[in-house]
Amino acid sequence: MTQSLRVRRFLVLILVVAVAAIAVTGCAKRSAVSPEPGVQTSNGVLKGLPAGTSGTESSAPVPKTTVDQQAAIDRKIIFNASLSLDVVDAEKAFSDCEILVAKYGGFVAQSSLQKSDTQVLATAVLRVPAAKATQLMNDLAGLGTVTSRSSGSDDVTSQYIDIQARLKVLRAEEAQLVEFLKKATNIKDMLAVQEQLGSVRTQIEQYEGQQRYMDNATSLATVTAQLAQTTEVFVAPRGFGSAFVQSLARFGHGLAAFWTWLGGSAVFLVFYGLLIWALAWIVLRLRKRHSRKSLPPQN
Repeated sequence: MTQSLRVRRFLVLILVVAVAAIAVTGCAKRSAVSPEPGVQTSNGVLKGLPAGTSGTESSAPVPKTTVDQQAAIDRKIIFNASLSLDVVDAEKAFSDCEILVAKYGGFVAQSSLQKSDTQVLATAVLRVPAAKATQLMNDLAGLGTVTSRSSGSDDVTSQYIDIQARLKVLRAEEAQLVEFLKKATNIKDMLAVQEQLGSVRTQIEQYEGQQRYMDNATSLATVTAQLAQTTEVFVAPRGFGSAFVQSLARFGHGLAAFWTWLGGSAVFLVFYGLLIWALAWIVLRLRKRHSRKSLPPQN
């Protein structure tokens, strides 16, 4: 009787232990599915779970990829164009270029004027809002005869997005290093953090410079205009009268050029003339002395 009672108690103990184990296992599974009150989460993702796994079945927004970001922002396109014209008056055409570019909200970034015996060439580099570049080129074409025209564009949207992403990472790293610097307790740690912080800030400045360049290059188009004026050259005359008149004109130009040269060279001519006269006088004096010495003595 006593033995059977002991067996029953043993079986009951085993049953209790089994029930307790099942209960504990069930609680552990429920806690893995839903967080207990007070458990922190990060952006709807339970801590301790793999990245990208959430504790609920709610549809969280998926982070944008590079392609999505590129489509979400304005495209960054650098536009360049060039135009060559034959004009009657290069200087007047250049003044007209300044008026036209100001009309469309732009400006002259660079200009030059070169003159030769047969040609006057004016070059103007114009910066104008990209949306007005085509209209400006059409107006410039009306200043003369178009000899060449070209245009091109460069899409730098991907590079711009890459720079933005790098700046975001570097600025976060900068903020973290600043916090480390505040918590540094000895000189060695402070110097190490400051060195790394300086390197990060240098990279930030470089990327910010590239970003500013792209913003400027994409907001304003560059149009290069070359204005060529061909001057009159010598043409063989027809008839005695035309030849005589042209020869007089050429003689007048030659005489004017001679007087211009003479006026600019007068000082040098006077100096070298006096120098040659002085040398000739010294040579003559020496010859006279030598001739006197060579004469025989008179009795």
